[in-house]
Amino acid sequence: MSSKKWLVLGALALADLLVFGTLAFVVLRSWMSPPVASAPTPTLVPSPQPTPTVRPSRTPTPAPTPRPSRTPKPTGLPTETSTPWPTLTATVPPTPAPVSLENPTFDGILENSIPGWQTGAFVNWAGGEDFDAANSYATPRFHQADDPRQWINGPTLQIDTVPWVKLRAWVYQTVNVYPGSRVQFSVRAFGFVADTASRYSLKAGLDPNGGGGCEAAQWGAERLVNQDDGVVELVSPELVVGPAGRATVCMFAETQFAQVYHAAFFDDAALTTLPSANP
Repeated sequence: MSSKKWLVLGALALADLLVFGTLAFVVLRSWMSPPVASAPTPTLVPSPQPTPTVRPSRTPTPAPTPRPSRTPKPTGLPTETSTPWPTLTATVPPTPAPVSLENPTFDGILENSIPGWQTGAFVNWAGGEDFDAANSYATPRFHQADDPRQWINGPTLQIDTVPWVKLRAWVYQTVNVYPGSRVQFSVRAFGFVADTASRYSLKAGLDPNGGGGCEAAQWGAERLVNQDDGVVELVSPELVVGPAGRATVCMFAETQFAQVYHAAFFDDAALTTLPSANP
């Protein structure tokens, strides 16, 4: 072994001795030194736990303190309400209504006597006088219709006269009606002649001022009829009753030509109040 290696080994051995010697010195010194009392471990004293507050099973609802009621204030300043003008509403015309007539169906007729009605006629001829077939008018006869086949609606008024002479007659009645009422008269009629080449002139009239007869009557349309035309309805003009509050209704009959037999028939008279013309 070379001397160099010996030197390395010697250096290592010397280093080991130094290390072991240092360790031995430290151990011996620690044995010789008095023990150092270790600091006592502090005892942990538990802090007192706070007593939990027992909560009620139900939280009482605090009663609200009543508040003083406040007078409600108006939502807006009151304004003066103007009186509205009345709305002009058209008056509903009244429903047409009948005016009572006495014996409008001509019941209980006796010879030349009609309960509730009066009669009139134009007469310029009597038996034994000079006769003009075109212009002679005999006294008429007013009675109940002889033949039920000529009745219009049950007992019916019949007007006739002597054979081969003409007639001109009227029947009328005056009734009370409220002044200013607009009224119309109507009646059903029938004409019979032996020779159907001739006819009867029939018409209905109305005197709105209630005159005692038919002289002032205003007449409706004339109807020229015979048995071939059947029953017809005659109507007067629509008229306003005057301030006297009376109206006279009229029926008129005149044959066109003189012949052996002719007659006029009337039934179911009616006076009706109509709606005002200017509601």
